Amino acid sequence: MTDVVLIDAGRSAVVPDDPDLPETPAAVAAEVISTLLRRAGVEQSDVTDLFLADPRFLTTGADSNPDGWVFERPPLHLPTTVSSRSALSVVQAVRAVRNNPDTVAVVAATDFGSSGDAELERQQARVRAVAAEWDVASTEMTSWARSSYERSTECSDGGDFADEIVSATAGYAADDFQALPPDDRAVSHQSRGVSAMLLMSERNAAGHGLGFRARLHAACTDRTPARGGVGPFGARLVDQLLGPVRIGIRELDQLEVPEQFPVTPLAWIKATGISRDLVNPRGGDLGFGHLFRSGHLRSLVTMVNSLEATGGRAGALLASDLQRAAAFVLTR
Repeated sequence: MTDVVLIDAGRSAVVPDDPDLPETPAAVAAEVISTLLRRAGVEQSDVTDLFLADPRFLTTGADSNPDGWVFERPPLHLPTTVSSRSALSVVQAVRAVRNNPDTVAVVAATDFGSSGDAELERQQARVRAVAAEWDVASTEMTSWARSSYERSTECSDGGDFADEIVSATAGYAADDFQALPPDDRAVSHQSRGVSAMLLMSERNAAGHGLGFRARLHAACTDRTPARGGVGPFGARLVDQLLGPVRIGIRELDQLEVPEQFPVTPLAWIKATGISRDLVNPRGGDLGFGHLFRSGHLRSLVTMVNSLEATGGRAGALLASDLQRAAAFVLTR
């Protein structure tokens, strides 16, 4: 099987969403992508595919659809495949590189404004069910929420995110972590930001004279986890997703899981026995905020930097939505 390698990854700053602010400019995505290409020494003309999670873009070349909706042009006029979530975009890109080792793929995603909390009430019912199943107390959730926020802010203050933030656009050059609410409401706020990564086959990277930061393994299944992904996957599903990489949860140096609600990482810890110090070690959604489209890609960007800084050999992101479950493993 063709090895897919991550040449570079970066992001804009993550900032709290505000319905009164204008949308995140589409140009921020172009800036992040351009900066990564320049940093890697790859010409824009060498990019064969852009996999983009941002519904503002249309790939047909039309300015509007019959209903009058106006769409942005794809960043840098690259051949673009649009999806709704960055996890799907990463899966599409990995498949493209595996199918054609000459592919040079960019994956990017943007959270540009309020996506709303239409699912929040339904999710809260799942949160209560997961907490009951894994015996997670409300005090544990409050404690985890505060520790996640503290980890994110400490890493930011210590300059740990400096190499991954590649945007210089005003308002998107420095992370802005929204303080936790005074009532200790344990749910992440909505945020905005752009993340991107550059992928190739290992053979193609060598042909371009490029090094790489990690190998990227992606596995996806249409099996929907119980509790809509709020809780941990079952052991059989985890084995199915991680099996091709021949690595187990206990062998990971880092595990990233969604953190819209603190019950999720706590339930993963109880289900797998993994050290809590290895789960979202630089903070998660409760620090950064919930990034509906780009959150999974942001986690991968942060994870590769964290593994490099700590000397870690392997890290995994395990995540799902109501349609699919996915595992993304970085190995060094």
